[in-house]
Amino acid sequence: MAMAELPNYVISHIAKRFEDIEDYIAFRSVCTSWRIAATKDDFDVPRIPLLMLGSKQDDDFRKFYSLSKRKVSSIFLPEAKNVECFSTQGWLFTVANTSLEGEMNLLHPFSRTQIQLPSLKLLLDFHDDDHITTWRYVMKAVLSANPSITRDYVLSLWYESNYCGDKDYFAFWSPGDLNWTHIQPRGSSYVASMIYHKGQFYYLNYAGEVWNFYPNIETNLLLLVELDDDIFDEFEFVKFYLVEVSGALLVVIRFFDINQDKVDLSNGTGISIETNKFKVCEIDIIKGELKEIKNMEDSTIFVGRNEAICIDSSECTGVKPNHIYFTDDCFEFPREEEGGVGRDMGCYNLENGKTESIYPELSTSLICPPTWISPSFIL
Repeated sequence: MAMAELPNYVISHIAKRFEDIEDYIAFRSVCTSWRIAATKDDFDVPRIPLLMLGSKQDDDFRKFYSLSKRKVSSIFLPEAKNVECFSTQGWLFTVANTSLEGEMNLLHPFSRTQIQLPSLKLLLDFHDDDHITTWRYVMKAVLSANPSITRDYVLSLWYESNYCGDKDYFAFWSPGDLNWTHIQPRGSSYVASMIYHKGQFYYLNYAGEVWNFYPNIETNLLLLVELDDDIFDEFEFVKFYLVEVSGALLVVIRFFDINQDKVDLSNGTGISIETNKFKVCEIDIIKGELKEIKNMEDSTIFVGRNEAICIDSSECTGVKPNHIYFTDDCFEFPREEEGGVGRDMGCYNLENGKTESIYPELSTSLICPPTWISPSFIL
């Protein structure tokens, strides 16, 4: 009997014996009959994001660390080799920033399903200038919905122009589009964070302005609120993340200690970047203020390179309530001497301000540093 001809009850029985989602999804991706027989009901999908560790050059495998099991799994994923990865809705947006002809794709990390996107060259051709002398980097990639569930979704990119980020741009793509649609952000400062929330995209800039907008309709780019807080004057030493918690839109503020010449390097000076503390604030749209939240109860937030994620820790094992789990996402400073980005990771207790380690080893990368991925199925 061929493997594809196994009875459904046998396939389902085998599927229930898997403990790791990466193994379970790989099992379901063997063939159509196995995917149909091994349903989501056969596996309790973990709500805890997995930590995808830093990539190594020319390595066809990526490693994923489970906080609940304290275990590393190695996954064959050549599609993520030598590309930057941005996690969103359980998928990876991948871009080869080193090539003007660079491919850009949406990649499901466990089934290896790919959705081809218009290239990096097409994205840059919009500006009709000299690509060689102008630096551009994709900074964020956010999906409005999970492509595993629906084709009615929008992918939004935020990318910067010129080395110092003199200009920011948004670009949008939906299934069926042949090219990117561009919108230039409004406001008086550099974009800090972007999120999809309740049917619209939002972004926060370093002047404390929160804008909401919808793709393809530039007139729908509206200023929601101007936040009056001194924290927005500390531009160089903080990062901001927009996150949805219990249906509300919050701001996570991350403070850094940045010390030059602190790192002991044989080939010169270095820069030590270390997270000092966090604040979580609710946006008061009426007053235009930030209201600090010191107790998130059972909520746990994960922040990193591309997005902020909130989960209910009461439904999970292996994560702590009222904590912020963070990965290193400081790309503003050269980090080649340190082996790349990835040293500044931990778990911050919002109640007492203490930080604990979340991964027992060191994981750095110049290509794609450690990042959180929310596990999802290909249905």
